[in-house]
Amino acid sequence: MAERILKGIAWDHERGHGCLARTADAFTAEHPGIRVEWSVRSLRDFGEGPIDRLADTYDFIVVDHPFSGHAGRSGALIDLRPLFTPEEITALETNAVGKSTISYQFGEAIYAFPTDAAAQIASYRPDLLDRLGSAVPQTHAEVLALAKKARAAGLEIATPACAIDAMCLVLTFAANLGAPLGPDEAEFFTPELLETVLDHVEELVAASDPRSLNWNPIHMYEEMSVADDIVYCPYAFGYSNYARVGRDKPILAANIAGPGADPRAGALLGGAGCAITRSCSDLEAAVAYMRWLHRPEFQAGAYFEAGGQPGLRNAWTDPAVNAAAQGFFADSLETLDKAYLRPRWDGFIPFFEPAGKTINARLKGEITRADTIERLRTLYREARPR
Repeated sequence: MAERILKGIAWDHERGHGCLARTADAFTAEHPGIRVEWSVRSLRDFGEGPIDRLADTYDFIVVDHPFSGHAGRSGALIDLRPLFTPEEITALETNAVGKSTISYQFGEAIYAFPTDAAAQIASYRPDLLDRLGSAVPQTHAEVLALAKKARAAGLEIATPACAIDAMCLVLTFAANLGAPLGPDEAEFFTPELLETVLDHVEELVAASDPRSLNWNPIHMYEEMSVADDIVYCPYAFGYSNYARVGRDKPILAANIAGPGADPRAGALLGGAGCAITRSCSDLEAAVAYMRWLHRPEFQAGAYFEAGGQPGLRNAWTDPAVNAAAQGFFADSLETLDKAYLRPRWDGFIPFFEPAGKTINARLKGEITRADTIERLRTLYREARPR
């Protein structure tokens, strides 16, 4: 019998492509005759790149949940609901980390399962924090005070604020302040709210390592894990890989500390979901893989051990998983549970990147505050479905 081969693509990191590629042989061992081959794309393409061409090439795409609206309109990803039992879907919803499971549901359809859960969280180097004699910040005022104290001691905090992450900061601060962008708003906030949000974002980034303006989370974590100059990060999508036992300079996790009434609320939800594409060559084999990949015991076992960041709650609360990741999951779970789910309508992703570039330009002092607000609101109106 000919071998049945499925092809997938995920972003280029051990948390993305690495853990899937490393566990592929285990799937084949349990399902003889079926093999899954994984390719890579960049983190930027994961968050912003079109999925239509990929949907004609691969059987699986690991996607960001804002693609759900486009998937529904374009047909690039297939609806998983008819392929799985109601009991299986309910089990994923019951075992969810915050809104991770429902983030891939758009309308009545389900376009991916929650393979990986994440949100913007805080992180720190415990050795450097101890050197300063400081505790992990619990309030926004404490974040700014730590930034000042660190800089005076020759250290820094860092806040990734490249174009994509600058936009994430704006959405997080708005949600934390109790004014999240709704799922179908006609306007991109009020000018008055944007003034307040940009006050906070600009102040925070100015208090952060200047390299933050060109960093995404991976850039920052890589620097933070080898050098001894960054003590704390208030907002970045979490990567448990950098917290694990055995790392020379582990980066531990914490809940965010925003300026809102609930400091831990409103962090932008991230994560990644495995989706089946419209060109899937073997639907029966693809469904078998999806069931295998999202088993609770696999998520808390081989998937995590291979470098994955589980998408299911049982793994986030598992004592052994937390011991191996030095509390990463337990110490940031409240932030995940209170995370903000951004809009997912078709057109929001094409708006996201130019909006982020606008905010990043403002943070670099290249455009005025008034021009920033006007551009953001215009870009949003132009992106809205007609």
